[in-house]
Amino acid sequence: MNRKKKLDKLMTVFTEEKKFILDGYYRIRTINEDTIELAYLIAGPCGESIVHPQITVSLATKPFPIAIKLIDMVPSPPLFLIRDTNNMDEIDLALDALIEKFTHLL
Repeated sequence: MNRKKKLDKLMTVFTEEKKFILDGYYRIRTINEDTIELAYLIAGPCGESIVHPQITVSLATKPFPIAIKLIDMVPSPPLFLIRDTNNMDEIDLALDALIEKFTHLL
């Protein structure tokens, strides 16, 4: 199944409200009609939610959606990536891994 079909399926199950399932919180937030944000969150020491990671996805790109921004607050130093030619493979691999993490819950 391609990335677009997987995201479409996930968007029928996950919403902007985070859901705790097994090991953490899962959320898919709609930014606008062409952009969504997938996030896996863990509980911090004070009960706050920590993104691990949060990936912004452009649905308008052809032939398939691509990750355009990644934030991960768990590594030290925290990871902040905006898609460019130097990190496009890293950010796409992270997106595919996060999609699989969500998909395994279905």
